[in-house]
Amino acid sequence: MKVLITDGVDFQCGQILAQNGFEVTEKPKITKEELKEIIGGFDKLIVRSATKVTAEILEYAPNLKLIGRAGAGVDNIDIEAATRNGIIVMNTPGGNTISAAEHACAMMLSAARLIPQATADLKQGNWNKKKFTGVELEGKTLSIIGLGKIGREVAKRMQAFGMKTIAYDPMIPDEYAAHLQIELLPLHENFIRADFITIHSSLNESTRNLLSRDTFELMKKGVIIVNCARGGIINEADLAEAIESGKVACAALDVFETEPVSPENPLLKLDRVIATPHIAASTNEAQEKVAVQIAEQIVAWKQNGRLEGAVNASAVELAQAPGVRAYLTLAEKLGATLAQLAAQEAKKMTVRTSGEFLQKFNEVITAAALKGFLDVRLSKETNYINAFTMAKDCGISLEQKFEKENPDYTNLIRVELENGSTKRMIGGTVFGDKEVRIVMIDRFLVEFKPEGNIIIYNNIDKPGVIANVTQLLLQHNLNVAYIALSRDEEKKEAMTAIVVDGDVTPELLGEIRTVNGVSSACLVSL
Repeated sequence: MKVLITDGVDFQCGQILAQNGFEVTEKPKITKEELKEIIGGFDKLIVRSATKVTAEILEYAPNLKLIGRAGAGVDNIDIEAATRNGIIVMNTPGGNTISAAEHACAMMLSAARLIPQATADLKQGNWNKKKFTGVELEGKTLSIIGLGKIGREVAKRMQAFGMKTIAYDPMIPDEYAAHLQIELLPLHENFIRADFITIHSSLNESTRNLLSRDTFELMKKGVIIVNCARGGIINEADLAEAIESGKVACAALDVFETEPVSPENPLLKLDRVIATPHIAASTNEAQEKVAVQIAEQIVAWKQNGRLEGAVNASAVELAQAPGVRAYLTLAEKLGATLAQLAAQEAKKMTVRTSGEFLQKFNEVITAAALKGFLDVRLSKETNYINAFTMAKDCGISLEQKFEKENPDYTNLIRVELENGSTKRMIGGTVFGDKEVRIVMIDRFLVEFKPEGNIIIYNNIDKPGVIANVTQLLLQHNLNVAYIALSRDEEKKEAMTAIVVDGDVTPELLGEIRTVNGVSSACLVSL
């Protein structure tokens, strides 16, 4: 268990990991090229914000199983590429919440009273009281864009200054916001009503350039803007124009689109811009908290499989719930069996679960079925994290369905595979706590334990077929462990599953296919 720690993560992180049996290497100022050279020797990587864990870097990390971010943001990590490679990405939500919230509040106060500008002017020997007339916070409207942990802590502190707090966050219920004395409003209404705007959302395609020329036009003249979240959420060129025109009275920025920020950035040349070098979480307390937290999360994962702070492993977290393990084993077996039964390429897979217990596990059961299927069809290793992206790469469309109950089984999993007009289906259940059984294939109700080598064949329902097949098995010195039969009396067809002890050769399978009445035969190895 080799861990690489970069970016000067507090020493307590490595200390805790070493005490719990990890082999720790610390490279606080590693370059991109140096990282590419050594990352292949590690199965865990811990970073802060400086190390960019890109898809290119991950190509050099075949053994990597986990990336830990000592902090909340993960925009320096390519989540999609990590997921595609089956790598868990884990952060430390809440570890630097207070530090970031306090910094945002400090920036807001500084912008309202122009404290840094007045300090610099005074140190130059001036005494310009009128030049630095500020504004009060009391009675003003503060818009909080992103009402996560940091946004909520900012709201609490600024309410103490007498500010009216409004917010935009599509993930937060109105009732919860009202409990915090925050009024949730559409985004454009936040821009129209706010005297101050503070940003606390992540950077993604929906938030990139969220504040730009069009949105600045909606705002009050003299609005004050604070961004201690992520660069790129504000269009920097448009912000500079808005400050120069007087639309924005002052901007306080801890983050920039490109970091380190260029000295030529036009925002740095404006008197009405307060800037700090991405230090909102840079307090002794915060750095200690996130370092200890990420180490403890990794130790917990090692010792009991518990995933805390995993941002791309909801299926893995669900898999740890009591009672679900046997159903995941079943789902993998169903996927693997179907992959061997169906000769055609998969264009669409549908996973159906029945029974109230299985309802909340739909996602992880689907991931397990995909893993079982793709492990047979592909040479690359699949897991619950990358199963969905791997299926997408293979051109498999996916559908998940749930029904509250099934007339025959308390809990049932069915996996269907389609390619044009061709469709195959397999279903199974768990008896007791762990007795996994396949109970249906296509239209046949046939029950057997999905283990070992299983010969499955379809035949005309007539006397002598099973006798002839078992005679062939005897000739090949194979012992029959179990036989399951199913008949379609209307169509005079049957299906048989024979579990055998020993290996089934291609020659034997070919002989079974020539038995009079046998229409198809295949081997399933589990």
